[in-house]
Amino acid sequence: MKLKVACIGAGSAGAGHMIRFEKYLPGSCVAFSDVNRTLFDTITDAYLGKGNINAAGDLKSEPFSLRPDFKNIHYYTDPEEMLRKEDINTVIIASYCSNHAESVALCVKHGVNIFLEKPIAILPEDVEKVWKLLRNYPKTVVVNFSLRGSPVSESARRHIQNGAIGKIISVQYVNNVHYGDHYFRRWMRTKKNVGSLLLQKATHDLDIINYFTGLDPAAISAFGSRLVYGGTMPNDLTCDDCEKKWSCPMSIYRRKIDASKPLPLSRLCVYAKEIDIDDTQVLSIQYEGGVAASYSQTFNAPHHGGQRGGYFIGTEGILEFRYYGDFEEHPHTGAYVKGTSKIRITRFNERPGTVLEETHDWADVGHFGSSEHLSEGLIKILNGEKSDINADIRAGYISAKMCLAAEQSITERKIIPLDSSSWK
Repeated sequence: MKLKVACIGAGSAGAGHMIRFEKYLPGSCVAFSDVNRTLFDTITDAYLGKGNINAAGDLKSEPFSLRPDFKNIHYYTDPEEMLRKEDINTVIIASYCSNHAESVALCVKHGVNIFLEKPIAILPEDVEKVWKLLRNYPKTVVVNFSLRGSPVSESARRHIQNGAIGKIISVQYVNNVHYGDHYFRRWMRTKKNVGSLLLQKATHDLDIINYFTGLDPAAISAFGSRLVYGGTMPNDLTCDDCEKKWSCPMSIYRRKIDASKPLPLSRLCVYAKEIDIDDTQVLSIQYEGGVAASYSQTFNAPHHGGQRGGYFIGTEGILEFRYYGDFEEHPHTGAYVKGTSKIRITRFNERPGTVLEETHDWADVGHFGSSEHLSEGLIKILNGEKSDINADIRAGYISAKMCLAAEQSITERKIIPLDSSSWK
């Protein structure tokens, strides 16, 4: 089957996915829809040598020769019109998360393959709607969990699945985000747009815990708070226009001077009135069979305090893995000029100095080296082959349910059971 790809929502994620299709299957992308084409044009121009390729964010691809007429693929502001007029068999959904359920319903109506950005939706009723539409959908459905496919993820999973540390008994996992202010300078800072940073960020990590252990969650309790961001400042205030641009510790200009942080594209004030999402969350998760996991994320880590990963503790040893080992950003572009991930395994009944250590290099590539592998796997699936690293709708549904349960626990201050029969 010749793939004919369209995209709903061509921002950094959507445009990035389309460009990856073009890298492996030149000419496969035929159209896109969005409220405007500003980001699409900016990112495309960068690949055509007319701008900074880092505009593509985490989904940037290694430089390659993008066809010059890619920028001329058909553009629509109405996805329904696009699907009705174009000859399409595969759709990327990378619109605002609040629109995912509507976009999924539209794609199902037209009977196309679906590549859906996480989270599958942000409202409980929309999550259930997407699951109902896609659980038995006869076409291909893949959910994008971008930590899968990275060399360190796949190696750690193989070690665990092959019994290197015996049977899993507990997990301790953290995500201390060293670029946390990024989420509070742009559209991601309101519940209306993203639901929560659990749904935006933790959804990846919870999927990794599920993916590595092969277990289903049974119950969740959680605490959350907003202690750093939000306040009384105008919603449209930027660091550029603020009278405190040289004194505010969160000013992008102060951070440039004091910490050599590159100036970002998004510059809204992080103390704006509209900010209503938590910046810290801690979860306790009970898995089937009694396995327990802890997870915490915070969005105010200093630059080299960034951590992501944790400990998988088994009956025969411990596997520690970290997505951020040693890393270094370019002072002007923010691109990672140096980056490694690390695995360390220690086992019972081995001499104290005996450890297995691995280092995986991901300098200057997105998502710790996963994006290219996930793109290759996606194309295999769409062509009727198998891929072990790409997530299906079941994985997307479970992760979203876990995030929603955690939010409910924070609000109601109680343990929330998860009924696995809903996804069996």
